[in-house]
Amino acid sequence: MTIKKQTILRVVLLAFAAIAAIMTFMYAVETGSLIGAFEDISDAEWASKGFAYLGAGIAMTAGIGAGIGQGYAAGKAAEAVARNPEAESKIRSMMIVGAAIAESAALYAFVIAIMLIFVA
Repeated sequence: MTIKKQTILRVVLLAFAAIAAIMTFMYAVETGSLIGAFEDISDAEWASKGFAYLGAGIAMTAGIGAGIGQGYAAGKAAEAVARNPEAESKIRSMMIVGAAIAESAALYAFVIAIMLIFVA
């Protein structure tokens, strides 16, 4: 992948993340859930809870990287099997191990996000 394609991909992903964050905030304000959730707490607690939610959202961006990595690995495994069909079992087992490692990073991020939301 060339540098120009990587830059375009990063900009597109950043734009999607920004749109999702803005739409979530707008929905929370419109339904009153954002205001109602912080009605009876002080400003310091409100800021602390807000930063915890922000940190949880940032932690979940690891899922994007895991998804991209797993997709890339599956594509390369398919190419490798097409080139060398005799090595299919070894390629498949290596791809599954790599996907499991990538997925574990996403699961760790999910656990951190849940801890930030409910514990912090």
